[in-house]
This record gives sequence, C-alpha cells and structure tokens, in this order.
Amino acid sequence: MEAVPPISGIGTGRDDCWIPSACSLCYGTCSILAHRVDGVLVKLEGNPESAAGKGRLCGKGVSGLMTHYDPNRVRVPLRRTNPKKGMGVDPGWKEISWEEALDEVARRLKKLRGEDPRKLFIQRTTTVTSSRTPIQVFAAAFGTPNRSSAGGGLHCGNGAHLISGIMHASWSVVPDFQYCNYAVYFGASKGHSAGHASCSNMGLAAEARARGMKMVVVDPMCNFAAAKATEWVPIRVGTDAALALAMGNVMVNELGIYDAPYLRAKTNAPYLIGPDKLYARDPESGKPLVWDLGAAAPRPYDAVSSEAMALEGEFPVNGVLCRPAFELLKNHLKNFTPEWAERITTIPAADVHRLGSEFAREARVGSTIVIDGVTVPYRPVAAIAFRGSQGHVNSVYNFLAVDLLNQLVGSADMAGGCLGFNPACHGYPETGRPYFVPKAGPDGLMITGIWMAHHNPYPIGEPRMPEQIGLQDLFVLCQTSPFSDSSDREEMWDKLDLPYRPEILLNYGTNSLMSIGNKETVAGALAQFKFVISIDLFLTESSDFADIVLPDCDYLESLDSRPNFPFIFNLPGGLGEWCWPIKQPAIQPDGEQRRSSDILVELADRIGMREDLNAAFNVVLKLEGPFRLEGERKYSYEEVCDAELKNNFGGQHGLEWFKKNGVIKWPKKPEEVYWRHFVDTRVPIYWEFLPVLREKIAALAEPRGIKIPQRYYEPLPDWIPCPAHVTNGAFDLYAFYYRDIIHTNSFTMENPWLDEAARLDPYSYTIAINAGTGRKKGLVDGEEIWVETDAGRRVKGKVHLTEAVHPEGLGIAACAGHWGEGMPIAKGKGVFFNDLLEVDYDHASPVNLNLDLCVKVKVSKARGVGR
Repeated sequence: MEAVPPISGIGTGRDDCWIPSACSLCYGTCSILAHRVDGVLVKLEGNPESAAGKGRLCGKGVSGLMTHYDPNRVRVPLRRTNPKKGMGVDPGWKEISWEEALDEVARRLKKLRGEDPRKLFIQRTTTVTSSRTPIQVFAAAFGTPNRSSAGGGLHCGNGAHLISGIMHASWSVVPDFQYCNYAVYFGASKGHSAGHASCSNMGLAAEARARGMKMVVVDPMCNFAAAKATEWVPIRVGTDAALALAMGNVMVNELGIYDAPYLRAKTNAPYLIGPDKLYARDPESGKPLVWDLGAAAPRPYDAVSSEAMALEGEFPVNGVLCRPAFELLKNHLKNFTPEWAERITTIPAADVHRLGSEFAREARVGSTIVIDGVTVPYRPVAAIAFRGSQGHVNSVYNFLAVDLLNQLVGSADMAGGCLGFNPACHGYPETGRPYFVPKAGPDGLMITGIWMAHHNPYPIGEPRMPEQIGLQDLFVLCQTSPFSDSSDREEMWDKLDLPYRPEILLNYGTNSLMSIGNKETVAGALAQFKFVISIDLFLTESSDFADIVLPDCDYLESLDSRPNFPFIFNLPGGLGEWCWPIKQPAIQPDGEQRRSSDILVELADRIGMREDLNAAFNVVLKLEGPFRLEGERKYSYEEVCDAELKNNFGGQHGLEWFKKNGVIKWPKKPEEVYWRHFVDTRVPIYWEFLPVLREKIAALAEPRGIKIPQRYYEPLPDWIPCPAHVTNGAFDLYAFYYRDIIHTNSFTMENPWLDEAARLDPYSYTIAINAGTGRKKGLVDGEEIWVETDAGRRVKGKVHLTEAVHPEGLGIAACAGHWGEGMPIAKGKGVFFNDLLEVDYDHASPVNLNLDLCVKVKVSKARGVGR
C-alpha cells in the first residue's frame, strides 16, 4: 500500500493517494481506503487488508463523501442568543470564536465540578464507536457517573448485551458462519444489514448460504434477513420467548435431544435447588451443591467430576428435598406446548414442532470436528436474537429463552454454533496484548474477560439507593436507562431521594429528541437543563435546546487508535484474523471544525483536571511501563493514540507505522474462537440470582411506592405479554419499527445519495401494512394514513401494502421523519415512529429498563384531516 503523504501536501498538484482509515456511517466501523486527489476526496472503498470488512463496503460507507461535503454542516462555534427554548423555536445562533466557546464551556463545567460533578450528564452517539473512549475517560476524570448513548442501548441492547454478556462473555452473538448448518434468527439481522462487523458478516453470511446453511428468520416483517432466508416465519410482535420455549419443550421432553455432558460441565444445570428456588449450599464453603452419583451424596460443584453430576432426580440435603436445576427446567418447559405457542405467536403448532425438531436434529449432539489440528465439539446450529426480540418489557426472558436453545444442545461458542463476538483473545504474538479470556467467578459462573459498560454483567451488582440519574445503581442489570428523559423521571427521582438534579448536558452527536420516544416527553427533559453543550456535525432537532454548538470533524477528518476495539463489539467472530486498524484523517476540515477528542482534551486542561484525565486514560487503555501517561503532563490526543498502539504492539508499531500501514493483523486460534471448550467456567440456565436480586431491589423501592413485580424475576424464562398484547377495540394492529439497511439512526437521512436510494425503496419512508389487512380496511397503496395509539399519539405517512408483513403488524423504518431546518435534505422524509412511544417505568422492563418498542394502534385515512 502506498505511503500516505503529509496532509500539508494537499493542493500542491502532487497529491494522489489512498489513505487507510475507518468508516463511521454506522457502528460497524469497517476499514476503508480513502482516495484523495489534489486535496479532494473522490472515492471510498473497503480495505481488503483488514478483517474489519475484508474490502467490502456497503452503500452507506460509499456515500460518506456526500456527508463530508454537505454544505449544511456546522463549520464554526455557535452561541444561542434567544433565551427561550423549545421545539422549532429559533435559537438565534450567533457565530463566536473557539476561544469564546471553550472559555464559556470550561468556566461552567469547572464551576459545576466544584459543586457536584454528578450534575453533568454526558450523551454520545452510537454511530461513531470510537467516540466511546474519549467520552468515557472525560466522564471518569470529571467525576460524573451519568453518561448515556441516548436511544442506542435503551432500544437495542439492555437485553441483548446483558444476556450475551452473561451467557457468551460478549456484547452480541452471531452464527459461526463458516461451520453453521442451521441458524434461527429471532428479530435479528446479523450478516444482512448494518451493525456489529456488518460488512464482514455480510460476506460470511452470503458464503454460508451458498454453502447450504439453512436460515430461518422469525420476524413480523420479511425484510433484509428474511428476504434472503430459507424460510420466513411471521410472528406476532413481542412473542419470541413463547416460540423459543415451545421449541425447547419439543427438544427436551418429546425428542429427548440435549447435550447432557455440556450441561453438566458448562452450565449450572446440575446445581441443586431447594424449595425456596435458591441453591443448596455447602455450609462450610458456601458453594452450590450438586448430587454426586458415585458417592450418593451432595458435594460442592467443584469437588466432583462433571460426569458424576446428576441432572435429574430428587435428593435430600440436610433433610430438605432438592432437585437439579435441569430437572426444574425440564418440567418448566412442559408448560409451553406447540399448541399453546400457536395461540400466543400465531405460528401453527405444526411449524413450532417442526422448528424445534429441526434445530435439535441438526445440532448433531455428541459430534466433534478437527480444525487446524485441534479437536472441538461440533454443534452446527445457532439461535440468535437482537433488538427486535428483546425490545419489550419482557426483554430478559425473550432473549434468554432464545439462547436457551443453544445451551440445551451445547452449541454455545462451539464450532458451528452460536458465537459471542470474540470473548477470548491471547494477544498479538510479539507482545501478548491485548489479552482477555473469560474466567470463573462466584458460584463458578462466568465473568467476561473484557466489557464495555459501566459494570460487568456478572457478578451482579449490589442494589443501593441511587446516585445516578438513570437509577442504574438500583436497577443493577440496566445499562442504558430511560430516566434521564422519561415522563416520570422527577417522580422516580423524588421517590428514591436522588440527592441532586442534572444541570448541564454535554451532548456528542446524539439527537435524543428523535432517538428515544415521543418528542414532547424528551423535549421536556431537555428543557430542564440549565446549560446544554452540543458537539455535532449538523444542527439537529435537539440543537434547538443547545446553548453552545461546537462544530465537530467528521470521521474522514478524525483520528482514533481503536475504532474496532473492544473486539467483543466490532470484529467478526469465527476463525480468520485478528486485526487492529486505526482511523486517521484523510483530509483537513474546510472550516473551523475540531475533532471531538481534541475538544475534550482541551476542555479537561482548562477545567484543571489534566492529572485526572491522564490517570483515566491509563486505566481505560491499560497503559503500562514507559507508555503510561505522566501525571500533570499535557498530551495531545495524537500522543495518547501513539502510546496505546506502542503499549499493545511494541515501540516499533506506533501511530506513524499505523498511518502508513493502516492495520496490524495476526491469525486467530481455535482455542480463542471456541474458547468455551477450553475454559473451566459455567453459565446459568437457571438464573438463581434473579429472585435474590428482586428482594434487594424491592426492599429499597417498594416502601417508596415503586412496584418490583415478582413475575419478571423468576429463575426460569417465561413469556410475559407486552402492554400492547391486549384486546383494545379499534386498536387492532401492532406497530413496530425496524432498522432500514439504507440508513443509520437519525443521521444518514441528510445524505443525498442515501436519501435518493430511500425514496426509490417502497419501504424506507412509508408505513408497511399487510396487503390483505389493508384491503379489509379500505386502504389504497400510496395514500396517506394516520397511525394512532390509545394514548392519542399519532403519526402520518404514506401506506405501502405488502405481503411482507404479519397480518397484525404495522412496520415503520426507524428514526425518519425529521422536521428541523438544519438538515434540509432529511426534513419531511419518512415517518417518526418514536412519536408513538411512551417513555416511563410502565413501558420499560422492570429488570433491565429496556423500553417496550411495540404499541397497539389503529389506522385511518388522512384525507382532509390535520391539514
């Protein structure tokens, strides 16, 4: 690859080069090559040298030039002159200098830090994943626990990331495309849309289908994954757990197909459970007991070989009859017959039975395979889930029930099975860095080797009276909370005696007004901040509430040393190569924009927290020896990036080496990819800690008027209906949203190439309703309709009648329907689904606070209404 000439060479007439960097048009962060000619970027391509994309680039990635050169970008710092704030209220922006902007922001933040640093709330976008580290470090140095990714985790991940972490030591799960023969997708699109390692997975999924992998997609809409599947199974929204549990019943109780050796050795299935639903424990060590079949006696789980552990039966422990967790699960599953599941999901009982049978038989329980000279268990089936299945009040059980299918047949992190994204890495061969491997924790259950949120998913945190505005220190299984923006936030804060209120919002790239829920509720939360700082590319709808706007560089002007790390988030799973690319500037800004990372470093210095910032960088980046940042020394972000790269890959592989070469890579080993076979640790198919956790939370919350329902905290998964699962007269359709492959969040509707593609697509900017259902309602394809909830919230758009949606469903592409003036291309395009959503405790999971994302609606013609 040609060396990158200095940026200063731009405009000399000799500037013609390809610059290795990383895309940021979605959080897939694929590696790219940017072609620059005489100071102008003319083309973006995938970088074939990097496993992060393998040379592939989707339409969003190719279109990045249009976002970069958009004349509507913010190019100078802006200050509000109109003290009145509100949606659509002109802030009266006035251009100011960087010195004025930074001075005012730093002065206010310094004062706040001296009073109570918790009063600072920080939000960051999920689109630019490399923003996570500077934001995390700044927040830690400042001393605030209050940071969020707005609608990102709140909608898509509180269930998916929690269960993937506890069960797979990773942020998300994916089929082992190279060896999987049968994959069932529950509300997921891995390999067929944007998201984690998106372009890499697209190639792997295409190759798997060509190889003959059968792919079954369970979804209320036949969109990107389902359109390429072997079979689409339409399902009533929010009922995924019912199908998965019925499939498990067929597998275990009818066919008797399950991986007993795996369950004994890799899960808590043999742990003895007492009548109180808790582990029977050794009185001396406190460890969970199992029944030793050889000794005919209870013994601690780590004092007996797994082969001798009983999975079924009833055994006396200190005069109390106890049963193995698997015995309880097996009997529990008998409640979920295919006929029962048909009534809940609308999927015919015969199909439910067939799906369970196919999954069990295709698992090849007991088989092995030799890969690169290493023998590992071979279980070529995977059941995966993501946002669609877990975006409900029953978030935890929906996802857990799906993953239970993998655990039953022993396909979790085994060859051909359901893989977490890269939970184990032994490091670059010359340095052994980065190194992380899951390990056993309390009760023998798995602790992740690396994580991305403010606390690991396990061990479970100890609930306490909250000091975070999101109440995560009480609801300890929550990662992203609605209570920074919910309609009942003040009520919850008052009931729980939160000792302060947030006063300043530091926003990086989020448009929370469009990404969380109905705009009136979120606008009310934004209006309560005394001061709002926004670092952004454009003036968005949320910018109407900002006091200072700082113009950010886009990804083609930015620098980051870890765009694809942690590997559990954004590097393809399965065998292949480890790779560590960087993001680097391909061009200079054409205005006064500054990189957000540089802005944060400068603000930290002006606030007087240089030493705290350096200490936080040392901890987060795990800098050691000569690469640790020194106390009071001022470092540029470029120097920080150089230190991290040398720390991980040796002094010869610093930032300058990466600018030239783009990526460092080395081969994965079977012991890393299929780590579970080699690591002595277990995962819980019986969540014994849930009822214990519920009692602790309830002891604090219920005396203060906050109900913690027992039903959601039982140890075994169940199906619990959503608020929408009620019969409600004319409100007879289930409205849901989906992620359009053309767009990312609310950001890319401003991109003219992507906007044109979306306008050509019959779904992106319309309301999809089943053709038969639409005809019964007298609807005509293309006419405008109202969609209205029983709470009186409504949105308007053009209807598209199609066979590709469940007869009870109504699908809308996410985060469209802009109304702000700062993104004129996006304005007025599509439908703002989130305006239908309530944001409060009653519409969130009482376990992890994930919002419920389906809502019961009625439709009516819009002719002559509201015009």
